Amino acid sequence: MDGNPLLIVHLLCATLFFGIVAFEVLILEGIRPFLPAATMTLVEQGIHTRGRKVMPWVVGLLFASGIAMAVLHFDAMDWKVWHTSFGVLLTVKIALALSVLVHFLLALKHSICGSMTSKRFKYTHLSVFAHMVAILVLAKSLYGVGW
Repeated sequence: MDGNPLLIVHLLCATLFFGIVAFEVLILEGIRPFLPAATMTLVEQGIHTRGRKVMPWVVGLLFASGIAMAVLHFDAMDWKVWHTSFGVLLTVKIALALSVLVHFLLALKHSICGSMTSKRFKYTHLSVFAHMVAILVLAKSLYGVGW
């Protein structure tokens, strides 16, 4: 890590966001069969309540730092993003991140409106988890893959 404050903030927020999503998909979904539906609903409601307080800040900082770094990278490429493997991979990573943002905003809306069902909770988190794995692979590939 080069000590860039934007990179540090971005990595810390990404780690927290991905860690929470991974916990929900890999651990929380794994206990679903062992808990009564009413108990699982209470657990999910508790997560939503806490998440509404914490996650907007995490996601906001994650995207603000990501946008700032993307602008710096695109400026360095003279905004010719399709001319390098780095630019293409970064653009795909950004597209996936925007999809995650839409998932997050929709989940937040459903949570606030009280329409976040257990099924919606499960599939939203599975989709975000898959997106995050792809984003992580792309992030690690930015500097190691070229064509």
